[in-house]
Amino acid sequence: MKTVQASVMIVALLFALSLSGVSASTNLGFGGKSGDWTEYSLENGLVPSGEMLRMEFLNVAGTNVTVNATAYTTTFTEISEIKSIDLASNDSQNDFPLEPWFNARVYFIPAGLNVSDSVYLGQGFGAINITGDTTRSYAGADREVIYANFSQQEYNYVFYWDKQTGVLTEGIRSLGAGVTDVLISETSMWGWIVIWWIWILVAIAIALGILTSRKSVMKKLRRKPDAPPTKTKPTASFHFSKGKS
Repeated sequence: MKTVQASVMIVALLFALSLSGVSASTNLGFGGKSGDWTEYSLENGLVPSGEMLRMEFLNVAGTNVTVNATAYTTTFTEISEIKSIDLASNDSQNDFPLEPWFNARVYFIPAGLNVSDSVYLGQGFGAINITGDTTRSYAGADREVIYANFSQQEYNYVFYWDKQTGVLTEGIRSLGAGVTDVLISETSMWGWIVIWWIWILVAIAIALGILTSRKSVMKKLRRKPDAPPTKTKPTASFHFSKGKS
C-alpha cells in the first residue's frame, strides 16, 4: 500500500511541475518554442483548394518570433519567406502578407489572452478585441480557444486561436455566400507529441513500484528463518488397577 501511495505522490508532483512549466511559458509572449510548426489547409466554400500553408517557428524568445512561412500546393511552392516578428510591436512593418492566407500576424499571437484583451493583427486589421472563449476540436484534440469576430471592408471575419499557445486554429472570411476557411490540419504543438510525458510519468511510477516491491521481497527472503518448534517429550501415563481383596 505504501508503494502505491509513493508512486501516486511522485506522479502528482511531476504532473504539477509540468503544469507550472506550461503556465510559465504562457507568460513570456508566444506560447510555442523553437522547432514547433503548424500546417493549414485552405477551403473555398467548403471545397478543399489543394493549397497548404506551413508555419515553422525557427526561433522563439518571448515576444520575438522568427517564422518561416511556406505556402504550397502538391506541385509547387507559391510563397516562402522568413521574417522575425515582435508580437509586442504594433508596427505594420512587423508583418508580411500571405494572400489568400491572411497576413502573418494573424497566425500567432501572445498566449493566454482573455476576453476583452486587445491583440494586434498587423496589416489591414490593426488592433481588435477578443470576443469570447470556448472549446473546439482542432488537429485531433479538444482545445480551449479564444476568438474574435468583426467586419471590415464588407467582409466578415472570425478568427480562433489556441489559448495556451497563441497559434491560429481557424480563420474564416465570408461575404454573402462566399466563404474562405483556413483550418489547422496538423501541428507539433499538441496531440500525442504533447502528452508523451504522461506515459513517461506512468512508466516511472510503475518502475518505482516494481523496485520497491522487489526490495521488500528480497528483504523477507534474507530474513533468518524462525526456529523450528521444540518437540515435547511424551508424558508417561500410569494406569492403576484394582487389586483383589
